[in-house]
Amino acid sequence: MQASINLRCPSCGTLNRVPADRAGDAGRCGQCHAALPRAGGSPVDVTDADFGRTVEGSALPVMVEFWSPSCGHCLRMDPVLKDLARELSGRAVVAKLDITKNPASAMRYEIRGTPAFVVVKGGREAGRFVGSMPREDLYNRLRPYI
Repeated sequence: MQASINLRCPSCGTLNRVPADRAGDAGRCGQCHAALPRAGGSPVDVTDADFGRTVEGSALPVMVEFWSPSCGHCLRMDPVLKDLARELSGRAVVAKLDITKNPASAMRYEIRGTPAFVVVKGGREAGRFVGSMPREDLYNRLRPYI
């Protein structure tokens, strides 16, 4: 079975299943035919509504950053996450969840501070790290799960 990831259409909100090895290619939504975001180019935004399918249902390991728009450390991590999303395309998914808009997932994973990074592999939490850190440190902590 080929690994796949779910990408949310920015126009209609439909989840689209995309083969992991094609996640960086341009694609179209199966529902409204709008252009899909390239998973390899930037982190995937997830919500409470699609967390189970997008993160826990992924065949690839997923690192989710639980973040808040009022958190300066979270905002400083944004370029790091974009870089990791590009580098790990096809091997892992980098996702972001805004805890101010999606408190249920944050409560379920007992997030106490931001930024918090949770690695989900095979539908279960496999690792967790908290706090802002340089790109190399974050990559080295993530590497055992890929």
